[in-house]
Amino acid sequence: MDILEKLENSERLNFEDGLKLYELDIFTLGKYAFKKREKLYGRKSFFNINRHINPTNICKDICKFCAFSANRKNPNPYTMQIDEVLKIVEDAKKRGVKEVHIVSAHNDND
Repeated sequence: MDILEKLENSERLNFEDGLKLYELDIFTLGKYAFKKREKLYGRKSFFNINRHINPTNICKDICKFCAFSANRKNPNPYTMQIDEVLKIVEDAKKRGVKEVHIVSAHNDND
């Protein structure tokens, strides 16, 4: 069965199906996603206001996919204190943020 047919029938996708999605032309996939959303929800759209906080960029790991940590391309290491993170959260809350994501490196010095 074609991957778009599986999506159309709301069938559960497996790992191989996920790989097939990567092989699709991005415009074909986007056009399909637009039509599917319109079918399910009409012209309504949902936007979430969130804030990402990265408390440190000092990392003991050397992940091949990471371009974030200070030991890679960023020569300016930093580590925030808890009160700094909380201030960012409070400021975000005042601006209507509903969701906070805290993503960080693996700093041995913390």
